[in-house]
Amino acid sequence: MRWSCNTISSALSRSLASDTVILLNAAVALVSAGSFLYAGALLAGPGAALTAEYAPVDGGIAEAVNKAAAIAQSAASESAVPYAETLYRDFCAACHDGENTGAPSREALEMLSSSQIIAAMTRGVMAQQAARLPGFDKEILATYLAAKTDDAKRRGRDMPRCEGELAYTEAPVWDRWGGDPRNSRFRNSDKTAIRRGNIDRLKVKWVFGFPNASRARSQPAATREAIFTGSQDGTVYALDTDTGCIWWTFYADAEVRVAPLLRSDQRGLPSELIFSDFNANVYALRANTGELLWRTSVKDHPVSTLTGAPSLFDDTLYVPLSSTEVVSAVNPQYECCTFRGGVVALDANTGKRRWTFNTVTPPLPTSQNAAGAQLYGPSGAPVWSAPTIDASRGLLYFGTGENYSMPASDLSDAIVALHLSDGRIAWANQTLQGDTWNAACEYGKSGESAEINCPDIRGPDFDFGAPPILTTLANGQDIILAGQKSGMVYAMDPENNGRTLWAIRAGMGGYKGGIHWGMASDGETLFVGVADTPGHRQSVGPARSGIHAYDPATGELRWARLERGLCEEAKMRCWAAASAPVTATDELVLVGGLDGVLRIHSSRSGELLWSYDTVRVYDTVNGVTAKGGSIDSAGPVLIDGKLILNSGYDKFREIPGNALIVFELLE
Repeated sequence: MRWSCNTISSALSRSLASDTVILLNAAVALVSAGSFLYAGALLAGPGAALTAEYAPVDGGIAEAVNKAAAIAQSAASESAVPYAETLYRDFCAACHDGENTGAPSREALEMLSSSQIIAAMTRGVMAQQAARLPGFDKEILATYLAAKTDDAKRRGRDMPRCEGELAYTEAPVWDRWGGDPRNSRFRNSDKTAIRRGNIDRLKVKWVFGFPNASRARSQPAATREAIFTGSQDGTVYALDTDTGCIWWTFYADAEVRVAPLLRSDQRGLPSELIFSDFNANVYALRANTGELLWRTSVKDHPVSTLTGAPSLFDDTLYVPLSSTEVVSAVNPQYECCTFRGGVVALDANTGKRRWTFNTVTPPLPTSQNAAGAQLYGPSGAPVWSAPTIDASRGLLYFGTGENYSMPASDLSDAIVALHLSDGRIAWANQTLQGDTWNAACEYGKSGESAEINCPDIRGPDFDFGAPPILTTLANGQDIILAGQKSGMVYAMDPENNGRTLWAIRAGMGGYKGGIHWGMASDGETLFVGVADTPGHRQSVGPARSGIHAYDPATGELRWARLERGLCEEAKMRCWAAASAPVTATDELVLVGGLDGVLRIHSSRSGELLWSYDTVRVYDTVNGVTAKGGSIDSAGPVLIDGKLILNSGYDKFREIPGNALIVFELLE
């Protein structure tokens, strides 16, 4: 049966199901414009148009309209299960409603826009999992889940703008992920006014709510004039440091989850903002206007992505390579795996590629899995974090992750040193051999064949997610400090091919660490955040969640502050796990928890001095409702009397949120 626009509108008026309203408005758009995805959809009510950005995925107009009309008839009965809910139950619920998966929760999905959900299912991280879902059903599911967010997106477009022009008077205070080329994450007292004696004056000054987001992952770069951060919908913001008004915005092609990097001119003033997006594009913008200077793709594999922030030395940019192929392997028909981790060096002036280093050799066919798909190896060994610069030795240091498929290689789960000039390997220290693992090993649905791409020798997935720290001891000796998801911490000698000087166990290890995203050190003390969330089959010993301080010269424990969390249930709100990177000063250690609480300890004793629970709803300077959530991936940034914090993370059943919170010392 064919349905006209009038027939559909009439059916719409008779139906009370909220998802039916959305679906039938989408059908009207199909009839009038020729394609739901290409021409736009009426997503949240009659006449509320939202332009989509994607080409048509499936089917003709008539098929789509007939399907929507059939759904309307079904949903007209109050007892009928909405079609979109059925889609969610059949295709999504096993992972997104599950307790022990890495997938975002349904609550997190409902904080995204429909275009973001469609992008994830058609060309993003969920493309393999959604391959069985017809194109129009993808649209139905996305519009159903994102109804509230799509409406909020329209209302949040007009955000406050700063008056005048953005101009800089001083060098950046925090210009990259680790705060400096050595990834120390340490600030002396001349860089921050926050002290033990005045910490009780630290109050929320303003909050910015990221539209269309269920996570706040892009740790900011900061000057006294502006804060720079990316967001889940691809918008990059330059916000006024004092008020949070918007100086400029830039729209990248995909999510920007890395920490932006500020490049300075010959006067030492910020001149360019450099960052990358989820689709493996690298961008350089003018720091005062947001004007695009250059853009380069480093997508050497269909599912390449960029998780770690770029690092800069002189006029060369070093970009770490990771991928979502570790998730693609859940599909039994997927030919696992062919991605190769590594680092790409770009000319910082033009974006032109200078050299590429890969952590594995080109994958070769190995065998077939039980579904008949060809398998390849070696693969994987991604680089998840910002490389560390050793200017005096002319070396670049970075950590690697596990192999996705067999055979295991000699540069997985290793600290690697390359020559800055040409990418030649100088040395490598592999701390764990034979770690072959992908998401099929853990997230295959019971009773199905999703686990068949798990390697025969199942490794523990003990990456180096945290970048190595290059620091100088009191005696003048340089050492490299590296923390691993296994819970182990290593000191290595850069003068002796990375030879291990000492190794200690800080945590029991787990999928989020152990040590996950980063440590901090001034050369006198090493501060280590430990997550130790439960559930890993190769954990060692009891959980040691919290913050630990070590002598970096010997590995001797100076103090440890173990956290019990807010409750006893097995959920993130109960776990004060320090997965996020630590930031330290000569008096304080700052660490965020998966429970959403920011804790500040004494750097001398570990005493808890101050805490703030970010899990709440905030009024914001930009009019977009913000929720706080788990603190993960991004750490606290300090600038003068201000503390800048990302709150909200939506993977691994964490607490979603979309808040950038700026604290300040207030009277």
